[in-house]
Amino acid sequence: MKKIIAAGIIISIVATTWAQVEFREIVSSEDMDKVWEDAGKLNKPVFVDIYATWCGPCKWMDANVFAAEEAGNYMNREFINVKMDGESDFGRVFALQSGLSAYPSFFLYNSGQKLMNTMVGAKPWEELKPQLVTTLEYYPVLEVLQNKFESGLLDREEYPRFARALREMGKEEYGTAVAGTYREKYISGTDWSPMDLEVMAFYTEQQTENWSRLVADIPELKATLGDELEYFIDRALTASIELAVEMNDITPVKEFNELLPELAAGTSLDPVEMKSRSHVYFYHYTGQFDEMIAYIDREYEASHKGDHEWLFNAAANAVFLDPQNEPVAEKGLEWFSTCLGLHKSHEYFYHLALCQYFTGSPGLAVGSLKQSLEYAEDPEAIATTERIIQQVEEELARQ
Repeated sequence: MKKIIAAGIIISIVATTWAQVEFREIVSSEDMDKVWEDAGKLNKPVFVDIYATWCGPCKWMDANVFAAEEAGNYMNREFINVKMDGESDFGRVFALQSGLSAYPSFFLYNSGQKLMNTMVGAKPWEELKPQLVTTLEYYPVLEVLQNKFESGLLDREEYPRFARALREMGKEEYGTAVAGTYREKYISGTDWSPMDLEVMAFYTEQQTENWSRLVADIPELKATLGDELEYFIDRALTASIELAVEMNDITPVKEFNELLPELAAGTSLDPVEMKSRSHVYFYHYTGQFDEMIAYIDREYEASHKGDHEWLFNAAANAVFLDPQNEPVAEKGLEWFSTCLGLHKSHEYFYHLALCQYFTGSPGLAVGSLKQSLEYAEDPEAIATTERIIQQVEEELARQ
């Protein structure tokens, strides 16, 4: 469902008041000074939402996230919540000082006015809340260890904890620098300790000597990474795609895919799905759309015939990357029709409708969306589908 919304059929904007999350609207420096004063007295962090009046995703956050009771219960308890128009006189100044790059942007400050974390873009509550929780948990650790690192006082045993805190806070560039310092100070040769593996796992490039050492003993690597294993696999897969695109050579993708069965064993990850996704993404980002289509057809016929779930996942990835790519959308009509011939589901009808819409048949898309409702069980999916049907029907009426 998120893929379709992101692909751009419809973005539903609903005007709302902030009935659940209690925001203070800030229009002047005096307003903000009062916030800092209260934060200090209450020892409470400050959540700042910088928006623009014309910003659709900002309105979406108000309607779909900040209006929710769950969000209100958590954010009202944990933060002083602030809103400001980034294009107002004071908002421009504050946005510049905070490093605003897009709307909406969310800034988390501690009670002492230090910026703890920045989050950019609209996101559902199930994605926003973990970032808030993680910031509150890891920022105090990060602040102490960063001061020690920059003073040259960080012990070797503290590097794994510091590297993990940086990952949790999304400070990738800084993490790379820290791992580089660790490598120069403590690693020589190929005899790596579990601590070396833990620090270097997320900052070692594929097709290097260090990478060969990192994956030389996969059981040892898996045992060392523990609950970060799935994150490592997902991140390394993405890195292999980026490297392959940069080289315009699929070899890095294929090499990493060879490791996937052993790496992913015992996790919730599906190496078969990840393999198809990495190929689809490589062909898309190198502009090889014919080869992408041929890859899906070839793999389906040779290894996955009758497996509608495999075909759906591969096809959904291909279409999601650019639903307005006409050859891919045209092929999507065939792929999703094949899936529906094997199994009826809300998602299959929904994706068929996406392809119908972007190949110039909005009327057929409405019909498929209505059929999808017969198989939808999730209330959110039903509500979203009904909104899209209404808006496409309104579009047809204006033609």
